[in-house]
Amino acid sequence: MTNETNTRKKASAVFFSLVMVLSVTAVGFAGFAGSAAALGANDGYVDIDGDQVQGSVVFQGQNVYLVGDSVDSAYNDDSVSNTVNLRRATNYDDEGDTVTNSQQVEQLEIEELTEDFPQDVRDAANAGDAVVEIDTDDLEADDYFVRGAGDLATNPEQSETFEVTVQDLSTEFDDEEVTDEGSNAVTELDISSDRGAYSMNASADGDLSETELVNLFVTGENVDVNDDGYITDEFDADEEVTVQDVRDYLIAARDKVSVDDAGNPVLENPDEEIEVDDEDTGVTLTELVETDANPFGVVAYNTDEEDADEQVALYNQGDTAQDVSFNGVDTDEYEFTFEVGDTEAEDSASITVNEQDTTGDFSQGVYTQAAGDIANMTLELEDTDDAYVQIGDEESGFIDVLYVEDDDDDGEVTFQVNTRTLGTSADYDDVYDSEEDIVESEIHSDGGLGDDAPVYQDEDENLLGDEGNFNDYLNELDLIDDEEDGTDQLVRPLQPTNYEVAANGNDVFIVNDDEESELDNEVDLATLELTEPGVGDIQTWTAPSGNADDDTELQDVLDTVNETDEIAEDDRLVIQAEANGIYGHMVQIEDFDALDDGFSAGTLDEIDTRTGEGVNIEIEADDATGNQDATSLNLADASENDILVLVDNENGQMYIIADTSSSGTFDGDLDPDAEFTAEIEYEGDEDNRFEFDEDGNGILGGAGGDQDEAAFPYFPAEDDVTQTSTAEFTIADRDATFDNVDGDEVQVALGEESTVSGMTNVAPGSDASVRIQSDEGVTPSFVETTDVEINEDGEFSGEFDVSAQSVNDTGEVSFRVAGSSIADSDMRIVETVGEPANFEVSDLDPQDVTVTQGDAIDVSATIENTGENSATQTVEFQVDGDAVADQDVELDGGEDTTVEFTDIDTSSLDPGDYEHGVFTDDDSQTATLTVEEADDGGDDDGETDDGETDDGETDDGETDDGETDDGEADDGEADDGEADDGEADDGEGDDGEETDDSTPGFGALVALVALVAAALLATRRRD
Repeated sequence: MTNETNTRKKASAVFFSLVMVLSVTAVGFAGFAGSAAALGANDGYVDIDGDQVQGSVVFQGQNVYLVGDSVDSAYNDDSVSNTVNLRRATNYDDEGDTVTNSQQVEQLEIEELTEDFPQDVRDAANAGDAVVEIDTDDLEADDYFVRGAGDLATNPEQSETFEVTVQDLSTEFDDEEVTDEGSNAVTELDISSDRGAYSMNASADGDLSETELVNLFVTGENVDVNDDGYITDEFDADEEVTVQDVRDYLIAARDKVSVDDAGNPVLENPDEEIEVDDEDTGVTLTELVETDANPFGVVAYNTDEEDADEQVALYNQGDTAQDVSFNGVDTDEYEFTFEVGDTEAEDSASITVNEQDTTGDFSQGVYTQAAGDIANMTLELEDTDDAYVQIGDEESGFIDVLYVEDDDDDGEVTFQVNTRTLGTSADYDDVYDSEEDIVESEIHSDGGLGDDAPVYQDEDENLLGDEGNFNDYLNELDLIDDEEDGTDQLVRPLQPTNYEVAANGNDVFIVNDDEESELDNEVDLATLELTEPGVGDIQTWTAPSGNADDDTELQDVLDTVNETDEIAEDDRLVIQAEANGIYGHMVQIEDFDALDDGFSAGTLDEIDTRTGEGVNIEIEADDATGNQDATSLNLADASENDILVLVDNENGQMYIIADTSSSGTFDGDLDPDAEFTAEIEYEGDEDNRFEFDEDGNGILGGAGGDQDEAAFPYFPAEDDVTQTSTAEFTIADRDATFDNVDGDEVQVALGEESTVSGMTNVAPGSDASVRIQSDEGVTPSFVETTDVEINEDGEFSGEFDVSAQSVNDTGEVSFRVAGSSIADSDMRIVETVGEPANFEVSDLDPQDVTVTQGDAIDVSATIENTGENSATQTVEFQVDGDAVADQDVELDGGEDTTVEFTDIDTSSLDPGDYEHGVFTDDDSQTATLTVEEADDGGDDDGETDDGETDDGETDDGETDDGETDDGEADDGEADDGEADDGEADDGEGDDGEETDDSTPGFGALVALVALVAAALLATRRRD
């Protein structure tokens, strides 16, 4: 039935009721003296209650009685017929007031008004002798009247007729099938009609007894009960009434329920207290009918009434849609019949009761998550909307039992588990969360599972311990001792290992003879695999300027960021850290919603200050200013506009988003081009593992239980377990440079599509533009602004129409962000743009070279500008990527020069091979620098030197002949107590030729090294 139809029928019912009330009010109840003359002085139609119905409405099936002078005189006059005619009005005059045509329906007998007729009818006859009883069961909906006796009119006015209407009745179960137990045994019954209040009988074709019917209609689904199972807010405080009590009392009060002449139930003395076993219950039948536990007003008939053992009455009800329960009903197909007592309205509803066959399937066989983070689980349910779940077992050393219920009717229960707080004394809201469903915990719910508590028993179905409760269950499994509870199972948070997660189709948990836990009806088994957490790489990204919390969806943030280690001031800094094992603690500090909405910076500060946790987070400038501390991200006090922390719990990633334009983001002044280091450390302890501090708030602790001693909860007590990760980045002033620069001017080609391009450190995606504007005196003047996109490399480009200008017109070009200029340069209109400056490197000298640690070296190279435009660049000498010297070089197009870097100190370089070379912005040339360990001045026998190298001569193939070899190093002798002959060199190497050109500038050094080596060799040979 549609809502529109329901509404129309309800409106009709209200209208009919109003008409009846108005009719009774107008006519009155003291006879019919005021009735229209066409009915006779005291003639009238009444219903079973004696209420006048002419000009009004009765429902098909409700008897109508004609009483008054006309039927009395006909009954008492033997000369006239004792019959009258029931006619159906088929037409009225133009005004609609008077019947003009009618149709014979049936002939009715005028009967003596005896005690067999209802008392209210006899009273309405005002001591009359006769009555005409009109059975409306078979009458169609229309207007009717009686004629053929006394003053009864042949064609009465419409107000002297009565209208018969057909009551509509609709009954329907919300489900076609239910189970015989469990939550799927409950469904909704919807009863609706176009009539106001009415009573009806309900039966199941004799397949259910009156007691089973009462149990079906009276359920706890529609009423609030307290922890003790008592119905609240409906009975006096001293009346402890359960749902089962309501059922029992209704059966006990059946002697107060009879059936009236119309077929409706009648409650006798409903406000008297009901007695059960000769004791007052303190409850009345009225209260039982009106309680929310009995939304259909069910009563059981007196056993003297017909079919009292297989039907119940729904007393004085209007439209109702409430739950009914088939718990305990035999499996079968049932046809329910609903019959209104005083009308012909009837409807039926079918339903099938199946045996409960609960099945459940976890969405994953293995749920893998870092220990200390949040595990997400889903249990798909079939044939039920609730189940029990056991997390852990006796082998893993921990158990919690959950009651789960599908509250949004999507066939599954989805919930989150905080593995950092699970099993501690943390509040429920810090451990479990489900947005759409119901999840309760034996350990963490206030009062445990309460009414939903399972049965804990042994294999022989005996309750465990004293009460068969959860603590008895844990005690039998040796997980706790006497006087302990579920929060005493752990000495530290759940550790990395596998934990069974089992779904139970009923509420029975067993400890078998082997002292192992079993589920009475295990429907599925999964594994919660907790892995060892840690900290990995840290990266930095930039995003367009804005509040830190402009984007709270992580994917929206990732769609805007660009990886870089240089963040332009006023842009957003995004620090991405590969880290896990801390998100559960962060949820405990804040809440589960922060997993989606973002955590405050204060949460990171709080976990950092909880020393025992062993988590250290610091994002600090490398250099302090004066006597002040180094500037850091203000984790302690920043608002979420300034700093927001988003986490990807599933993938173990954390994103710290900071608005660098806000002073609240930092705890000090931000220096220009400030260099920062971001560091995250998980600190272990070599002697003690993390343990809970009994004096803490239930989750805190530290090494050996000392909150002041750091020990990351998931690290062993060993050396070198601490994990640290760092990343360096710079917050620099916003800047941009332009391409096509010749000297100090940007060249812009004359034309309609001239391009101005360049590079910037401003974040890609920012609101950027380029503006060109003519200098004063340039004719025609120009000013034009073009929006530009900044790509991932920081490049931008915009097109301009300068075709109306002339070559050598000048102006200014500026790069703008959010309407403000951050960089500008002079510009000039040119015929064609010259090739950009390109500084190439060649003639690196030396190239591959070997030196002794501590030697100074000189390096040179040729720099050539192969472009057409002049430019200035910084040229660097680098060793393994580190600049050790630099100089600015200015070159016109096609010009070259030689750069020299002298006295480069190698003392800081460890022995080994290094890449060295000369670098420009455009090019580089590199080679290998080999550094050898310096001689420490000692000889092979460990004795100190006697002041002489050896005997003054090097080697000629024999032990020593006083000469160097086949030439002379300088004066013919290796050493005479001085370096050589007092001079640096005599111009010759050994045979008069120049030093090998493979080591320019190093020949003397190599010779000296060789000379020392030869002397040492000679000494060894002599020894």
